[in-house]
Amino acid sequence: MTFVSLFIQLATTKFQRMERRKEIIVFAFNPTYSITLVYSLLLAFSFLIAFDFETIVLGTKIRNDYKGEITIIHTYSRFKKALSIALASTLILSLGTLPNLAHASESGLSFPTNTSFSNTSTPTFEEKIVVKIKQQAFLPSKEGKLQLQQELSPLSAVPQLSFEPLISEQLLPSANKGIAANHFASVFDRYYYSKIPAGADIEQLLQKLRSVSLVEEAYLSKKPELANAPIPNTTPVLPGDDPRFSLQNYAQAAPLGINAPYAWQFEGGDGKGIKWADVEWNWALNHEDLVAHNIQLLPGGTNDGDASHGTAVVGVVSAVDNAIGNIGLANKATPIVSSLVRSGGTAEAILAATQVLSPGDVILLEIQIGYGGPWLPIETQPAEFDAIQYATSLGIVVVEAGANGGADLDQYKHWDNKYIFNRDLPDFKDSGAILVGAGSSTVPHYRLGFSSHGNRIDAYGIGENVATLSATSTASTTGYTDYFNGTSSASPVVVGAIVQLQGIAKAKFGVPYSPAEIRRILRWLPFNTPTADIANDRIGMLPNLKQIITNLPTPGAVPNDTTAPLAPTNLVVNTTSGTVNLNWTASTDNVGLIGYDIYVNNDPFTKARSTSNSATISGLPNGSYTFTVKARDGFSNLSTASNSVTVQVQVDPCPAPWSASSTYVQDNIVTYNGVKYQAKWWTQNDRPDLKSGPNDVWTVLGPC
Repeated sequence: MTFVSLFIQLATTKFQRMERRKEIIVFAFNPTYSITLVYSLLLAFSFLIAFDFETIVLGTKIRNDYKGEITIIHTYSRFKKALSIALASTLILSLGTLPNLAHASESGLSFPTNTSFSNTSTPTFEEKIVVKIKQQAFLPSKEGKLQLQQELSPLSAVPQLSFEPLISEQLLPSANKGIAANHFASVFDRYYYSKIPAGADIEQLLQKLRSVSLVEEAYLSKKPELANAPIPNTTPVLPGDDPRFSLQNYAQAAPLGINAPYAWQFEGGDGKGIKWADVEWNWALNHEDLVAHNIQLLPGGTNDGDASHGTAVVGVVSAVDNAIGNIGLANKATPIVSSLVRSGGTAEAILAATQVLSPGDVILLEIQIGYGGPWLPIETQPAEFDAIQYATSLGIVVVEAGANGGADLDQYKHWDNKYIFNRDLPDFKDSGAILVGAGSSTVPHYRLGFSSHGNRIDAYGIGENVATLSATSTASTTGYTDYFNGTSSASPVVVGAIVQLQGIAKAKFGVPYSPAEIRRILRWLPFNTPTADIANDRIGMLPNLKQIITNLPTPGAVPNDTTAPLAPTNLVVNTTSGTVNLNWTASTDNVGLIGYDIYVNNDPFTKARSTSNSATISGLPNGSYTFTVKARDGFSNLSTASNSVTVQVQVDPCPAPWSASSTYVQDNIVTYNGVKYQAKWWTQNDRPDLKSGPNDVWTVLGPC
């Protein structure tokens, strides 16, 4: 009597009895793995019987009758235990033989962890109305989650809308028992969204929601866009034996690049021991210069599309050191990807990343948002802001593309009329993210015209001519470009430097730097490479790894510069033919000055900036003006004001009229229909009367 025969009769007897008891077992398995599962089932029973045959057949009597047949009488309860153990063994063995088995969500959907799709259609994104409900509308549950009090719920205030929780249940931090208590965690219980009814007046719906006392925020969740300048993809090529590292100028020694090779010679300087997650749309994860990483796609998102952008981003940081193609700045770090194509959008993609990252790891946000004006950082939306703040509270460094709208973030006015990006004003909101601007690929570096700028930007990377990987679909296995650009290319350059530093810190000190400490290191003027006109460019500095590592601070003891510069003195102001010339005695600072801000008539916004102790201002209309000057350092500390000087300005005749074919830069003045306008940044073919709002390129100076 063989084991197989015995196993078949045991199983037959068991199922006959179950059939009589109307019991049903359903085995659900992927046909692809049927053979493996059957093999595992047999192997499990074989192992179990070989291990303790007597235990399994205890209570079983085997008797040979005169016909040589075997009659099996098995005690039901004991066989049930044996079968349960065998099935558990089967599961374990099956999982061990199915390395590509996908994880499944609570809803039963499968989410591949390392799969590329050949469909190159553009992923769909549905705009939605999002509300954040105030804390007082909720009661805490025993599980720590917030429960909405239905009698206080404001979600019924607009009957046309039907609201659902914004963040999936399995990704809510408050529902995750493995996460330590955190006062940022429960905020996501307060977010809800609704689809937009066909033909609805969105602005009217938002205004109605915002008028409800228990609604803290109500906004339209816009489609995020990739933060790269619009340059066509180059044709993918096979690199062969042509090493591309010589094209990676952003990796070279300062001032040209961040000096990645200097960091490589130290333990952890290649990113070893650090994980980082790219949050955006799609990637070619089987690219020849990435496939060795076996990159994980986090559950809940979809990887579908042309994949050129995401592949280029990941390539800058994590291209494998394999003698082909590129070398990633942090090529031994562990890359992870989290798609924003999901019900909760970018906010949920960030939360998904926090569940697999540890303190010192990094999240990169490679998207931007637009509301009819210039492109803005994704944290402009409240849910994303809160998700970033939550991530940084866990010790995860978040790096965010500053966006390509050319916006002066100091002057951006949010929909609630607050200047949320201006560190000098009381409305400022700090998510904790490191915002990145885009600098030129040539030295001396300068701010590229499309880059956001302002005192909120913490650092810059290279925003043009970046040599990296490329793709035409998620199924691509090769492809390269020498022209990746925008704050999209700048941000992974900064991420690479951060991951290298975190690897070194973890190897040397046993712990990484906190998000706040990384920001301090990047803002420390003597450590890094400024642009040629740092005061006016206002995009921070390019990391210089050699200088940082040479002066490497201990985690937990990174100095924080809270000391303001000394005030400028002896301000003198002269005016000639409508032009104002200012001179003053230079200030000093304990770390280093980036320049001076010039103010007029107590306006809280800077009128002009200078890296030296002099400045010239033109374009002021006739009138009386009072000037003061303040000094600013790399940590955006402002000195007290200099002495004030008041002068009378006499304006010359009107400047030249605006021309659609002409190019204008910051401070250029034109006339249009008898009104003078001054440019805030580079512009062409933007008609002044149509582009003179608070977030537009032109400022109205007044009539000629």
